[in-house]
Amino acid sequence: MKSQPASVLDVLRAQSPLIHHITNAVTINDCANITLALGGSPVMADSPDEAADMVNFAGALVLNMGTLHQRSVDAMQAAGLKARELSKPVVFDPVGAGATAFRRETALKLVKTVHPTIIKGNAAEIKFLAGESSRQRGVDSLDADALTAAVMLARSSGAVVAATGVEDLITDGKVLYRIKGGTPLLGRITGTGCMTASLVGCFASVEQDCLKAAVLGILAMNIVGEKAEKALLPGQGTGHFRINLFDAVSLLTSQDLPWDERVTCENLGF
Repeated sequence: MKSQPASVLDVLRAQSPLIHHITNAVTINDCANITLALGGSPVMADSPDEAADMVNFAGALVLNMGTLHQRSVDAMQAAGLKARELSKPVVFDPVGAGATAFRRETALKLVKTVHPTIIKGNAAEIKFLAGESSRQRGVDSLDADALTAAVMLARSSGAVVAATGVEDLITDGKVLYRIKGGTPLLGRITGTGCMTASLVGCFASVEQDCLKAAVLGILAMNIVGEKAEKALLPGQGTGHFRINLFDAVSLLTSQDLPWDERVTCENLGF
């Protein structure tokens, strides 16, 4: 599949679609700001009393289990079902999916009932959802390889599955995309995984091919991470890296998304 990242990014910034988040309380401000920086318009309506209604105005819905409680579960369920009723893309980030009984139950329930359009997670989260044994420490993955799990989950759920790691894997169960790049510094500040889901949601709001949207969101995070690291001056650390990251997203151009140089594709023969 040939990409046209320029047109997708340009359309996104021209339309500034509303991206509805029910997300991590720790990273909610970062998710809102990175959505704005890319060109979307964030709303963080996490009350069960309005979550479904807000979907009416949204271009995409991003669900994140980072700081999970029953009210957020109820809101995610209501908003997710409304989004699917309206055929709007749902990006699900199953943070710490296998870590506790509550998270395990919630993650499986949302996959089964909401049927997310895109599932983005680390290796342990994807392996858990695919029914494989996984190793987690809190919300962090201790697993590395999720290729088989990602393909299995995509085929069983019907979602595009993105397993992030040293090498990012994105698949619909038929085609597999691999992305290399980024920087270890992305793992040294809070929220880059959550922010990646926001970027994916932004692209999915204007790109009907959700496989392509997921690739673009993850590719964009890798690119801006590299730019943010390169912009660091001697003596600057993770605080300046975080600032540089938002600058890089706001200044991102179509020429900064070299799909054919950074993304490889293979047919899985299914």
